Amino acid sequence: LPQLALMYQPWQNTHLYASYAKGLSDGSQAPWYANNAYATLAPKHSTQYELGIKQQWQALLFTAALFDLTQDNQYTNTASDYVTDGEQHNLGLELGLQGRVAQNLDMTSTLALTRSRLEDVQADEYAGHQTQNVPTVRFASHLSYQMPQVEGLRLLAGMQYSSSKYANKTGTVKVSGYTVFDIGTAYNFRAYDYDNTLRFNIDNLFNKKYWRDAGGFFGDDYLFLGAPRTAQLSWTVNF
Repeated sequence: LPQLALMYQPWQNTHLYASYAKGLSDGSQAPWYANNAYATLAPKHSTQYELGIKQQWQALLFTAALFDLTQDNQYTNTASDYVTDGEQHNLGLELGLQGRVAQNLDMTSTLALTRSRLEDVQADEYAGHQTQNVPTVRFASHLSYQMPQVEGLRLLAGMQYSSSKYANKTGTVKVSGYTVFDIGTAYNFRAYDYDNTLRFNIDNLFNKKYWRDAGGFFGDDYLFLGAPRTAQLSWTVNF
C-alpha cells in the first residue's frame, strides 16, 4: 500500500508536513436479515491526506493538522442487500498542545473537529447529516504535577469531552454529549536495583452516566454505556 510523507523546516523549531496514505481494513459481515446473510464483503479501501504544522515554543509543542479521509461504506440497502456503496468522508482539524506549562506542571491536550458524511449512497436518508457515532467535537486534556516535596511523586488529573452524536444511520436519534473527569497519582521509586511505579487512578470521578458509543453491529443499532466510577491500583516493576 502506498504511503508518502514530506516534511519541511522553514524556520528553527517549525516543521511543515504533508502526507498521503492508502489503507485496507476487513470487510464487514452481512446481518441475518439481508438477502446475502452472513456474507463477508471485500476489504474496505481508504485514502487519507493530511497537512500539518509542528511548532516548538520553549517547553511547549503545538501541533495542527487538517485531514481528509475517505473509506468505502458498507450497509444494507433498500432492497435488503448488504453491499459496498458510496464512501464515508471525514474532513477535520486536529489541534494539540503538550509540554511544561509551569514549574513542575506538564499538560497534554487535544482537540478534534470532524465533519463526517456518507456520500454517493443510494439511500438518500443516510446522507446529508453527520455520520452515525461520529461526534463533531472531541476534547481531552491531562495534567501531571510533580510534587517538589516528594521525589518521584506525581498528581494526575484529566478530562474528556465528546459532543452529541447520531445513534442511527438516518440521523433521527441523538445521544447527548458528555464530559468525564479522572484523577490519580503515580509514584516512581527504585528498590533492589529495579525501577518501580505505584499508580492509583479513579476514572469517571463523578460517576457520570453516559453513552460511550452509539454504533451498529450486524446491521442493528446499539448503545454502549460508558464505564462507571472505577478505581484501579497497579504496581509495575521493570526487570
